[in-house]
Amino acid sequence: MRLIESIAPIFFILIAIEIGFVYFKNKDFYHLEDSVVNLSLGVLSRVFDGFILIGIVILYDFLLQNLSLKDFIPDLVLSPNTVVHWILLFILLDLLFYFAHRYSHEIKILWASHVVHHSSEEYNLTVALRQSFIRNIAIGFFYLPLAILGFPIESYLIVDALNRTYQFWVHTRFFNRLHPIFEFLLVTPSHHRVHHAMNSVYIDRNYGGVFIIWDRIFGTFQQEYETPRYGLVTQLRNSNPIIANLHVFRDLLYDLIRTKNKWEGIVSFFSYPSERPKDLQVKTTTANQLNINSILYRPSLGSICGKWYIFLQWALFAILALKFIKKIAFFDPSQIAAIVVVFIFCFFSLGDFINRKRILWNYEILKYAFLVVLFYVLFS
Repeated sequence: MRLIESIAPIFFILIAIEIGFVYFKNKDFYHLEDSVVNLSLGVLSRVFDGFILIGIVILYDFLLQNLSLKDFIPDLVLSPNTVVHWILLFILLDLLFYFAHRYSHEIKILWASHVVHHSSEEYNLTVALRQSFIRNIAIGFFYLPLAILGFPIESYLIVDALNRTYQFWVHTRFFNRLHPIFEFLLVTPSHHRVHHAMNSVYIDRNYGGVFIIWDRIFGTFQQEYETPRYGLVTQLRNSNPIIANLHVFRDLLYDLIRTKNKWEGIVSFFSYPSERPKDLQVKTTTANQLNINSILYRPSLGSICGKWYIFLQWALFAILALKFIKKIAFFDPSQIAAIVVVFIFCFFSLGDFINRKRILWNYEILKYAFLVVLFYVLFS
């Protein structure tokens, strides 16, 4: 987690460079309101990651100490002092990421958290930071075989951070095709654009994190040839980051409540994302084509002042969140819960402001009252 935080400034430098290219090349690759939502989801995911990763590390350490095969595996493989250790761990973790990522698209309860990353209709480097606040629960469980094999926790966390860092740069439209060798072995922006597209030919393709070779081996590879249209088959069309995180979970619970066949409702949690209980199914044969041809969802606040207002709000929340993460050890559980609730409310309010669903005195005044208290708690 600390490695990701230390690399984070590089992410923002690359985003700034991409925005500069957008301006210089006169491209339409960024929409400020959408980017603010992406960055807000990134901040929320970092706030929750601390709690989730602690649980994953505790479970990883338990398996490593009690059920691992480290006594039967050569030191050449398990010792951090060898090059073989790092190369093999990097390859194994990326293979496990492939399956974690693939099943996050093929099992609805896992898709419920991963869908956040795909719900933007834009495609730029800020989309890389658009993550669910519970994504690490599912992915962390897929990485636990590394503990069984005996790889140290520190090595696992470093390689995981490097794997995520690589995945950042492929969320861009400024590279077409790279050298054929690179395109054959590694995930490139072209490959990942396919993965984020909702064109029917591109759905459920290119799951690799670093190595595209896994998709070639397991039959999920697709070359980019048709202009991608980004987002979901049924687009979210909502700028609220809390709704973006929870809307599929909400749909799952609604289906479970409404269906007459409760067993089918339970089973649907583990089915393909488009599957629903039989008594709730609806025809969606033309939905994909309709969404491909529809106008991009781009809610606009209109004035430059409004745009600066939401960006500066995000920057303020991000600074407070970073301070909270650094001081979290000094708070008791009730204080942590209260602060997290304030962050959730602030981002909910920001999202509804972008949606233009709330006028100033509905949420804004209460939000700033909370922020004054939060400033006092975090900086006193």
